[in-house]
Amino acid sequence: MNPPESYSNADAAALYALDALEADERAQFEQDLLDSTELEQAVREFEETAATLAYVAKPMPMAAALKERLWQRIATQSVGASSELLQLLDVPINQLKQKAAELSWSLLPGKSGVEVAPWQTEETSREAAFFARKIGAGLFPNHYHASGETVLVLDGDFVVDGQVYHPGEQVSAPGKTSHQPKSLTGCLLLCVSSMDDDILDV
Repeated sequence: MNPPESYSNADAAALYALDALEADERAQFEQDLLDSTELEQAVREFEETAATLAYVAKPMPMAAALKERLWQRIATQSVGASSELLQLLDVPINQLKQKAAELSWSLLPGKSGVEVAPWQTEETSREAAFFARKIGAGLFPNHYHASGETVLVLDGDFVVDGQVYHPGEQVSAPGKTSHQPKSLTGCLLLCVSSMDDDILDV
């Protein structure tokens, strides 16, 4: 019997029971198991021991340094859009509203009554800046974000996850998520989002 390189039989059996062997090491070890009832018994004992650890091990508090590192990592993860189009969010609201009035508008599919007007695109990041408006109260279409989205409220109100956003306020959503915002009175928005977003219910 030849256990994976650099492991004793006992070490290999323990690592196998914990599913901690690399794929090639695991394959080799499983061949060895076919030839050794002694090794098979050792694995079974390790598996039984590992199964009880969750019930007998005392809970350990998270180390302060680890907790701090986790928060730092979460803080650096991107939420919202990421392209240069985000600079458009810094344009004064009156100028953005004037630009929205100059563009061509089209109704989104479905019965939401939401209209959109494309403005600018960035092919490298596959993101687009566009205006969206809803006349009166109601839901926006349920939609999926392929990457992050950032929305600036220009007029009215925009409600996401129970939080109401007013003119001048921004809200961001991470990629690989879906949601269905609404408006209580109607709204005009500037959105920077992925060109690969998808409307989920039409």
